[in-house]
Amino acid sequence: MEGSKAALVRIELVAVAEIAHIDHSSGEVEIARGRSIVPLRSATGILLSADGIVATTWESLALDKDTVAAYAANELFASKMHVPILGNNGNRARRGYTPDAHWGPHLQHCYKQVTHCVLFSVAQYHVRTYTSKPGDVVAELLNAPSKPNDVALLRISGGGAAPTASLAPTAAASKVDGMLLGFTQRPTPKVAPVQLPTKVDATAARIQSATNLAAPLLAGVASGPVVDRATGQVLGLAGSRQPDGGATLVPAAAIRAALVKTGLQTSPSRFDAVFRRGIDHLVAGNQGGSAESALEESLTYFDSALATNRLAEARALGAKQASKGQAQAAGDKETATSSPGALVPVLLGALLLAVIGGAMVLVRRRAASATASAASGSRPAASHPPASGALRAAPQASDHSRASVERTELTKAAGDNDRHASRGSSHSVRTDAGEHHSPAQPQARTHFATPPAPGSDSNTHASAQPGAGETRFAGPLAPRAVGGAVGEVAAFCFRCGRQVQPEWRFCVSCGQRMG
Repeated sequence: MEGSKAALVRIELVAVAEIAHIDHSSGEVEIARGRSIVPLRSATGILLSADGIVATTWESLALDKDTVAAYAANELFASKMHVPILGNNGNRARRGYTPDAHWGPHLQHCYKQVTHCVLFSVAQYHVRTYTSKPGDVVAELLNAPSKPNDVALLRISGGGAAPTASLAPTAAASKVDGMLLGFTQRPTPKVAPVQLPTKVDATAARIQSATNLAAPLLAGVASGPVVDRATGQVLGLAGSRQPDGGATLVPAAAIRAALVKTGLQTSPSRFDAVFRRGIDHLVAGNQGGSAESALEESLTYFDSALATNRLAEARALGAKQASKGQAQAAGDKETATSSPGALVPVLLGALLLAVIGGAMVLVRRRAASATASAASGSRPAASHPPASGALRAAPQASDHSRASVERTELTKAAGDNDRHASRGSSHSVRTDAGEHHSPAQPQARTHFATPPAPGSDSNTHASAQPGAGETRFAGPLAPRAVGGAVGEVAAFCFRCGRQVQPEWRFCVSCGQRMG
């Protein structure tokens, strides 16, 4: 329906009248001439073609010669003969009288268009389009209608992109909910067309409304289009008024017939497609300013007041959406700003738990370290100091325990023969690892060189010692030499470092099997 409203025009019928009064009553011929622009009536038309074809009814365009004669005579006698016109309440289109005795009969003669009062008149059709800047275009009558309900076709200049309305198909339903559109005033952006709901009976060619149509028809809605409320297509034109307050329907088929007879046809404009797209976007909510863009483009084709108004609505909607978006963004920012404050207790709690956990780990590590230190410090010293010529192996830390195993290679000055005899070997090897490791895995060996005794010659000592220069192997429980004599020395568990007795088969602290 928006497209049909954009295509509405107001038609103002005027007559350009030339009148001449010839007076020879005094014996001399006196001629008084006058020219008047006689306003007659207003009506509504609808644009059907982009090149400015307007459809209306002949009833709204036909001249009323009596009205033209009364108006022209009243103006002539008031302005040229300077006599008062009474009895018409100041309405120059109505007949009156003058109290002047001489001019009174002459005035009535002009009303009746007698031979000594000559009148010429020409009709003019002023079309006022529904534009943002009021315009007045004189239209040309294209056909020759003769009856009141005949379709009259006008053409206005400056066409090519004018809004157009589409005609309903001939096979439209006989009874339709319609809307009578028209102007009761000159159209401006602030003066919109009136919309009168009607019931259309195409079969009876009648228009009925809950409102008496007489007043709006007289005010300028006459000959206006009746559109289908569902489709916006033109069902017909409002024809002659009826006594019951309705009007005659001039159907769309009659409009088509007049176009065909005149050799004309309807054609849409570039404005139509863009404007209707803008209206669709506006109804959909002007997402992304789509309605604004389309309506602005439509105005480049035609200066439509309706498009201007809808553009203002789209911009207001866009501003509202932008304001709402900014408010939402500000709210999100405020929420994001206030979120850390709300998370402070949670973060503090997490930090406290981390501190407590770290403290517990530290305490456990310190306790483990203290236990290991206590175990290491509880080892007793050897009961006999080693000989000065002997070497003692340095403690080695195990990867799996903090206990150190002291391995010592003792060079025995005596008793080797007995040991060799019992073992069947000339070397003394004692190791606990051999009993706990797989035979397939080679046993790690520690090589020690036998140092010379202090205060003795190195060569002499080397020759004097049995097995001198040989490599000795010592396990953790190997006996240590004291003062060069063979004797039993204190031994320690290689796993936990506890001192053990030679007769112990297992360590009483950790349960490690002894050799």
